[in-house]
Amino acid sequence: MSENAVPSLSQYFGESDNKQDQLDFTQEITEASSRINNLKLDDNQLNSNKDEPEVCRIFAESPPQPKDPTAAFFDLIGNNKTTGTNGIISDLGISTNNDDGYSPRVAVGTEADRRRDAWIPNERTRQCLIACATAAPGSYFPDWENLTMPGVLLEEELGDAVGEAVSMCLGEAEAAQRRVLNASDVTQDERGLRELVQAGAYRSAINLTAKLLTIYGQGRGRAGHPSKHSPHSLQLWFTRIALLIKTKAFNIASAEAEPFRQLDKPDLFYQFYPEMYGGRPGSIASFSFRLLLAELPMHCGKPKDSLAKLFSMLATIKQMLENLRQGLCEDGNPMKIRGGQLAMELLGQLCNRDGAPRHSLLSALGRLHLQLGDVAGAEVCFNEAADAKGGPPGVRELVDRGLISVARSSFDDAYISFQQASMLEPSNIMILNNMGVCLLYGGHLKEAIAVLESAIASNPVHALHESLLLNLCTLYDMESSKGRMKKFALLRQISRYHADAPTTILEKLYG
Repeated sequence: MSENAVPSLSQYFGESDNKQDQLDFTQEITEASSRINNLKLDDNQLNSNKDEPEVCRIFAESPPQPKDPTAAFFDLIGNNKTTGTNGIISDLGISTNNDDGYSPRVAVGTEADRRRDAWIPNERTRQCLIACATAAPGSYFPDWENLTMPGVLLEEELGDAVGEAVSMCLGEAEAAQRRVLNASDVTQDERGLRELVQAGAYRSAINLTAKLLTIYGQGRGRAGHPSKHSPHSLQLWFTRIALLIKTKAFNIASAEAEPFRQLDKPDLFYQFYPEMYGGRPGSIASFSFRLLLAELPMHCGKPKDSLAKLFSMLATIKQMLENLRQGLCEDGNPMKIRGGQLAMELLGQLCNRDGAPRHSLLSALGRLHLQLGDVAGAEVCFNEAADAKGGPPGVRELVDRGLISVARSSFDDAYISFQQASMLEPSNIMILNNMGVCLLYGGHLKEAIAVLESAIASNPVHALHESLLLNLCTLYDMESSKGRMKKFALLRQISRYHADAPTTILEKLYG
């Protein structure tokens, strides 16, 4: 299965017939884990409707000759692209979504990685990981009892149980008419595995997991042999054991899951593989895998064992939450300062320097607060910036007002602020883009299109910006299914004024 999504058993197969006690504890554990992922250093995170389109509210656009030498840095936020639900690439200047957008392919060491992978190892595992980290490369050899050595135990592939029943009860002729998807009918990778699961061919999917695990040295006959683990290999095991449970093969699922125990062995943590993951901390195993293994004994007639494992998980999660409340990482280590915090600290130091453009720095600090979701903190900074500048509000102050209104979903008020700023600086493409966004969220689609089209018509060299183009293409799609010719017109403009363009824009124009 894909590393991006870590499915729970219910996502694949619907609700199971668990007893109420196990359901209650499972729900409490899942909710506690969710609180860990959502816990921030500030409590002013904004929630946005994930069904609404994300559009480019702010983007980098350096004017040729800014009147204020600090404008190129402080007024125009750099690109921070995310893909919205409607396929829009967003260069967000503020954060209105608590979703961290985790992907295992993002750079190692990000905040999202830390939250997702966090787990407190037991003392024996912790000592082993410390020894591994401090030893010279290639010189550390753990005891075998500290290794997880799983392997596929089923010697033969599972057959078509339904087909066998049809043949036995209804005859060979009826069985010959049966058409099902087999492991050999799909690609031999996670895409094929997903296709089998979605088609309900669970036994064939189990057969395919055995083939895929062979790649990691964990296939048939490999139980008890050391091998390396990765997020992908553990995701395959999670899927395989979930499928075995779905097909009621509880004894086999229990036997193959036995080497994993409670996923607390040292070789199931990133620190065990410094040559592969550098200094990345945390557990390679997903939370869903932990929960599945804790519930497994219940399916085998051992509900007390399940309760004991669920209580153990709950105790660990509560300790992680307590560590976070004390300003530590989930595992109790001192928390490293995040990039946003470091930027705040540096901006604060710059504000206190003699002769510094205090109003510009305070404005930048306010926008940084917005990017972190702290609207109240941003408003304080913007007010101080306006006081430090004195006089009537300028472009920067009006834009700051508009950003606060956007953060509060007051798009009509935001539009008025951006419109006033545009009157002072008619050629500022960032402001025009934000005006279009406010019109869209205010329910004025045609007016939003008109604003963005007028921006391109008045200043095609600078207005043919990636964010504005992607927004405009998306608005065309929302307006009508016949916007192809309008997109071709944009393509002609790009051909005329630009030597190159990102692939994402070209695909949006002619896709």
